[in-house]
Amino acid sequence: MNLTDLTEYTNHIDLLTLTVEQIKKDFDLYGMEIHFSGNENSAYEELTSQISPYIENLLNSNYEKFLSLLYRIDVPEKKLSQIIMHSIDVKVLEISDLIIKRELQKVVIRTYYKENENRNHQDELE
Repeated sequence: MNLTDLTEYTNHIDLLTLTVEQIKKDFDLYGMEIHFSGNENSAYEELTSQISPYIENLLNSNYEKFLSLLYRIDVPEKKLSQIIMHSIDVKVLEISDLIIKRELQKVVIRTYYKENENRNHQDELE
């Protein structure tokens, strides 16, 4: 399982669907609605275009809520600190990218361990 390069997981519609659900759940807690058409070919662009306006708004008007959202999602502080110095447009896109990748990473980890747990359980039964 390679968690530094998540591109191999972006082609799995089941993982993508779970990632979208995780993003929706986290953003919904802060009153921000995310909708997904289900089109796996444009999922990344679709999510970025929906997340970015929220990120820009939070950066400009409610930095505390912005930090709370990132804490909830568990975006790495080190990566965030490298981005925060960029211009607003670049910053918004890179933060959106971090969010999507972190949510995907969480889904991949959960799925991996769930599958291993199921395999171990099956082995015990045999």
